[in-house]
Amino acid sequence: MTGRNSTRKTAAAAAIFLMTVTMTLTSCTAGADPAEVAATATATSPSASEPVATQAAEPPASESQSASDGFREWLDASRLPDVDTACARLTPDLVTRMIAELESHGMTGISSCEQMITATADLYRSLGQSAEVDIAVQAETATDATLFVTYLASGDCGTVVMERRGTEWILTDQSMECGA
Repeated sequence: MTGRNSTRKTAAAAAIFLMTVTMTLTSCTAGADPAEVAATATATSPSASEPVATQAAEPPASESQSASDGFREWLDASRLPDVDTACARLTPDLVTRMIAELESHGMTGISSCEQMITATADLYRSLGQSAEVDIAVQAETATDATLFVTYLASGDCGTVVMERRGTEWILTDQSMECGA
């Protein structure tokens, strides 16, 4: 029975980890406009049965990349995992907050962004969690953006606050959890 208990504990820890990471990165704000949510665009990542790329995702070469595309690029990188790209798209303050939230939920031993992204990708893959999202742009300028993101598989949603640094969109620690 030890194997079965270990599997259950691992599955429970994985579920907590996934909820924490998802809620940290895609957070709802009170009073989100349902009309904006209805006008969302859907992005689909490769399914678990499709081959996973062995090459790192290339950063965008154009300043014309939208914030939505920047978020999708981060999401794809975080699922591969391409830790260099995924971590480069998170502010240090957001990484610190995410690791602290994981620790508060009993997930110890994660001390870097690279470890966090790798663990997240492994857990999403092991649970078959889809990376399909709806994205509604709440505000976007040349340097700042606020997105309303909903993960279709879990229903988790929220705001993702981003800033453009050069040609790349970066997720900031201003992103807030649903109901926060």
